[in-house]
Amino acid sequence: MFIKGIKRNYDKVAADESIADEDKIDALLMKLGAEFLVSKENRVYIFKKGELEAKFDAKHARAYHFKDYVCKDMNKLFHGF
Repeated sequence: MFIKGIKRNYDKVAADESIADEDKIDALLMKLGAEFLVSKENRVYIFKKGELEAKFDAKHARAYHFKDYVCKDMNKLFHGF
């Protein structure tokens, strides 16, 4: 199930002290969707796979420590992928 993969990656990023708190959303997005990334201008990430396109504005993302919300948002973002 994809949500388990998101939670596992979320925990890895959360535990990585070399990543600043304000950069954790960006790091998670890159772990999950780097192969689909087409643009990340001004922290607005655009992912595309075939005809499907997903956008995520990391500037307005929920605080990283809200695990359930972040994982739910990531699951919605990548659901079609």
